[in-house]
Amino acid sequence: MEEPRRRRLTARMSHPNDARGVCEKTDNIGRIMSMIGKLRALSLLAVFVLGGAAHAGAAIYKNNVLTASHAAVAGTHVAVIPPGKAVLSETFRGFEFPDGNGRIEISENDKVSYSDSESTLTPEGLQSLRISFRGKSPVVLNGSPAVLIDGISAADASMGVFLLALGNDRMTVYIYAFYPDGDQAARKAMKNSLLSCIFNPARVGSISAGYTLSTAGTSLKFVDEVGSTRYFTPDGKPAGDTVETAFFTSAAADDIVPPEGRKAYADAAMKKYLSAYEHTIVSERSVSYGGLQGTETIAEFEGIPRRVRNAGKAAGAAKTRKIARKCKAYQVLLFDEDEGKIYIFSGLALYDTDSYLSQFERISSTFMKGK
Repeated sequence: MEEPRRRRLTARMSHPNDARGVCEKTDNIGRIMSMIGKLRALSLLAVFVLGGAAHAGAAIYKNNVLTASHAAVAGTHVAVIPPGKAVLSETFRGFEFPDGNGRIEISENDKVSYSDSESTLTPEGLQSLRISFRGKSPVVLNGSPAVLIDGISAADASMGVFLLALGNDRMTVYIYAFYPDGDQAARKAMKNSLLSCIFNPARVGSISAGYTLSTAGTSLKFVDEVGSTRYFTPDGKPAGDTVETAFFTSAAADDIVPPEGRKAYADAAMKKYLSAYEHTIVSERSVSYGGLQGTETIAEFEGIPRRVRNAGKAAGAAKTRKIARKCKAYQVLLFDEDEGKIYIFSGLALYDTDSYLSQFERISSTFMKGK
């Protein structure tokens, strides 16, 4: 298991594409809304086509749902599912491969509208972006117009490049994906990554605290805050490579998960949190803390066996023996739809599990938005 103090909860989830209505009226409303959505998408596409897109490819329709596989890039308004082994870059806004063989870069301009920017994405206009034009496909991304450019890097002819341009009436987002030209697997992975994009103009993809918790009435003490995560341990000292008794963390992430996807999100988050252990979810329930609705999940897993003395041991028998240790993991996710946030509280209880689970719940229940 990774060092708990440095863990960052980035769960993976599957999400149902639809939810069935419970009555005929609900079904009718759903059909009407679906029709409106399709008509809107078609009208947006018509605007693009009538605008005379050069070398336009087939239209691409994407109705993406934010999952925990998406990664938000700090300082931007977008999240994508990174391709393959790509990781967040520490030197630019985007993702890079450890072997240096490809990258995704994100650029935003809050002074130019998308419609103004899109009109400049011609073969000639792309030269200023150092892209040699190969093709252009209209995209309808979650009901909004976008465009996918296919080209070759003018700076390095051995690198192919996709450019996904999107935005609204206040800003433009360019997402570049560079890959070895001729590598069809890399090309497909980069294209799929860009088309997984979620655009959230309301908030940037950074993480901020903006909430309070209290440990009053518990044995847990605040340790420190590193990045976006707060750490709590029973003795108030940083956890080392192992957790002696219990460990609790809290964080806030910029994500949006619709109500019908929350159970799947929570289950997958717990699976990721305990990725090093086989575990069983023993309890799931809805909670409401600080005015926000959420989920509470408790899982049981077998921790590192501990040694106990052999009572009345036979002659020649070992003085101690190993016994399995049932440990428990705690997780609460609170969903703030208005601000597009998820507040994440996670805990591990290796001993005195019931006592620590009660303390985790007590701390979580004190959640309040605001510094």
